[in-house]
Amino acid sequence: MVLPLNKVHLAGFPLGFRRRGLMFPLIIAVTAVFAAPALAQDVQRIAAIVNDEVISRYDVEQRIHLVIATSRLQDNAQTRRRLRQQVLRGLIDESLQLQAAKRHSIRVGKSDLEHAFRFIEKQNRVPMGGLDQYMQRSGIPKVALEIQLRAQISWSKLVRRRLSRNVQIGDEEVDEALARLQVNAGRSEQRISEIFLPIDSPDHVEEVRRASIGMLRQLREGASFAALARQFSRGATAAQGGAVGWVQPGQLATALDQAISKLRLDGISEPIQAAGGYYLVQLHERREITAVAQGGMKLALKQIVLAVAGDAKEVDYEVRETLAKTMAESTKGCGNVATAAKELEMASAGDLGSVKLADLPGNIAETVRDLAIGRFSPPIRKKGLVMLLMVCKREKIKGQGPSRESITKNLTKQRLAMLAQRYLRDLRRSAVVELR
Repeated sequence: MVLPLNKVHLAGFPLGFRRRGLMFPLIIAVTAVFAAPALAQDVQRIAAIVNDEVISRYDVEQRIHLVIATSRLQDNAQTRRRLRQQVLRGLIDESLQLQAAKRHSIRVGKSDLEHAFRFIEKQNRVPMGGLDQYMQRSGIPKVALEIQLRAQISWSKLVRRRLSRNVQIGDEEVDEALARLQVNAGRSEQRISEIFLPIDSPDHVEEVRRASIGMLRQLREGASFAALARQFSRGATAAQGGAVGWVQPGQLATALDQAISKLRLDGISEPIQAAGGYYLVQLHERREITAVAQGGMKLALKQIVLAVAGDAKEVDYEVRETLAKTMAESTKGCGNVATAAKELEMASAGDLGSVKLADLPGNIAETVRDLAIGRFSPPIRKKGLVMLLMVCKREKIKGQGPSRESITKNLTKQRLAMLAQRYLRDLRRSAVVELR
């Protein structure tokens, strides 16, 4: 979360620190945090203490360097002054995340970091193994990047271990999402990215609003949305550069829906207050929503038709049905359908080819849906004929819309992100933070 420091406290943290169970006053020298370091030794001084762990001014300056190098921001005193408060707030959150991960014995191995580095190479279209040269050429401090990646990976592992068992998505929720797809069919869905700055307390609404305005200013001055999201967003999408993916009307809070609908492609919204914080949203693409496919199954069908005269009576239909039942009991396999039809003068065989279950009339679809392959259906009476159907092959077809499995996965991801935000909020509220 990006919050400004004021002369009294850093929003979201208590004004003091505990020693041996006692509460002592916290003396905060905020000016020292914001002042541009005139001497090299100033960078080595303490910027903050988070539950007895130190964040040095060197850490802050290194992270500022990383942000500027990856965000297309101008490297000048004004930019660094604007970033310093945001960077310090992010480093405090990372410290809390790392401490929580350590308490639960979460470890980040070399393979975890290598995987993260490969992901960054892919995002930046860097040849595999070329990240070191890319960072050196771009002036990006690798140590600062590695520290940030360790925090992100640790937090991700911790959230999955501690919170994923609390997430259960019911059939009703999936049905509701599918129904929304049907209702929205033909309307537009949008591919967006977000920067989310949560409000941990009603006292901090104005501070978070000002922080979001400051970040919007940076974006309009040419900063990379994905880079700022990766550095400062506190949403679940931060590690992906804020990429949310495709969203539909009714899926987000009303305020977000309304703001997104007014955006032009590549446009960035004004700060939007919704769902526990402030959002900045960038629109990448629009497309028409496709309805969920009905009946995701394709059948290869053959038939035998027993003709009935146009002026036939009920007894004539009953005779044909009796003959059809006898034929059905004695014939197995699609290769024998034509032969069986030749045994009756009034019967004819036909190959219906491959047919979607959804395209069949309701009564016929119900008859063949679960019919064993290679066996005839019960006789089906229609005007002027009695018919037998045989399923020769049955295959699932991919629906046009998302499957229940993919919807469940997305809902689980959203629920887990919400729980992770609450967890981090609780860590902030219980933290003892001293600013120097």
